[in-house]
Amino acid sequence: MGKPTLRGARDWRTGMWLAAGTGLLCLLTAGGSMTSKDPVVAYDVTVNIVERQTLATRSDHGLYDAYRGVDGQYYSPFGVAQSIWNIPFYLAGRAAANRVGGGIGPDAIPKATVALGTVPAVALLAWVCFQLLLALGATSSRAVGTVLLLIFATPLWPYSGFGFNQPLMALFLWAAVLGAVAGPARRSTLVMTGVCAGLAILTRHESSVAAAVIAAYVAIRADRPRIRAVAWYGAGLLPMIAVWGAVNWVRFGSPIESGYFRDPIVGFGQSMLTGGGGLLFSPYSSVFLYAPIALLSVAGLRALWRRDRLTAMLFVLVFVSCFAVYASLGNWMGGRSYGPRYLVPLMPALVLPLAFWSPAPSMRRVAAAIIAISLGVQVPGVLVDYAKVRVDRAVAGETVAQDTRWVGTPLLLNARATMTNGARAVRFLAGVEAAPRIDADGAPLSQALSFSLDLWWLYLAYLGVIGRGTAVAIALCLAAASAGALYRASVLARGSPV
Repeated sequence: MGKPTLRGARDWRTGMWLAAGTGLLCLLTAGGSMTSKDPVVAYDVTVNIVERQTLATRSDHGLYDAYRGVDGQYYSPFGVAQSIWNIPFYLAGRAAANRVGGGIGPDAIPKATVALGTVPAVALLAWVCFQLLLALGATSSRAVGTVLLLIFATPLWPYSGFGFNQPLMALFLWAAVLGAVAGPARRSTLVMTGVCAGLAILTRHESSVAAAVIAAYVAIRADRPRIRAVAWYGAGLLPMIAVWGAVNWVRFGSPIESGYFRDPIVGFGQSMLTGGGGLLFSPYSSVFLYAPIALLSVAGLRALWRRDRLTAMLFVLVFVSCFAVYASLGNWMGGRSYGPRYLVPLMPALVLPLAFWSPAPSMRRVAAAIIAISLGVQVPGVLVDYAKVRVDRAVAGETVAQDTRWVGTPLLLNARATMTNGARAVRFLAGVEAAPRIDADGAPLSQALSFSLDLWWLYLAYLGVIGRGTAVAIALCLAAASAGALYRASVLARGSPV
């Protein structure tokens, strides 16, 4: 295949409509609450950056001495990019809270807007992946369909509204891949490719292994002199790495210490067989269980290999290198997670190559069934926050923090909760049943609402902030707007008159 290139304005408009439709649908199904430590700590750092101009966080988030900095304060082990990304959403939430006033807790609205701030990252990821497929030579219609599968048939959908940093890492990582694929001979593109790879590192530290893989790709793909191409890539990457090292130095006194190396729970250096087997086959985190579409990835990668071997190798090595890091963790399950949370940023490597696969007639029904199952598996993760399910079970006396038995799989627990909470929500919205009494005195507000489906507009209705009719109207308007945007994207992708 010749040098891949980006296409014209029509495809750019198609990508924008695709991103808009994807974002609106993710906004419709987002929860807008924080129930896990990672997004809560990142949020607290955001608050401290804005209000106190410090990167420190509070010690009451379950952080311990591994995260005590050189100045005695506690610091988040996470990359700072997520907390910086949160700033405009926090400011918007703070302004909204000041206007609305009290009644639902002083932090509820800012936390909700910050949690919903993940939605734009997923929408932009959809645009990036669409452009990447075009750069590789896919048709617009194939690219649109494949991107929709990427977002809604993998755990990217459930994690689009929780405030975790995996979607933001995915955005920066695959923006870097796009730059490496689409502009190997352009200096400005190579610099921005390095910047994006560096931003991925500032989001999640392990992105450094993927950044090295991309550097090798740039060197091989570029026209001679290859050293110059890598130098331009490094011109964007190295300043980001310098910032990463400086932040670590300020917090923990070493440019390479993020706090994780001192954390025994993370458990670097554990058996890769145990972690890798868990990420592939366990009921808690199996990529094949929570993203069955991954079963088709070999066929997609073979199709991409026949078209562009170097880029196929890039996809494989990005996945394998990061997978090896996660498999070596003692905490490969990733806490109270619905499916393989750590693998969420790597989903494009498994799904995007399907744009180039044309299954034989005998395989089409099998592929369609797998895709349908993969879409269905995401629904319990979207409609119910698994962290709330785990806390409820802990309150009921369960002591197993991460149940690896099949009877305790998050998919099963969330499916049961979806049926129970969904039936209650339908009765409430229909006016048949009153809202349950919400007592947040003994628990955070988000946990007090664990009887609800994890939908922000439904939460507002249960809290009495908006009426039932208004909640239904919001949901219908978002659904209609998303459908309209995706329809326009599909029409443009087919080349039909708009």
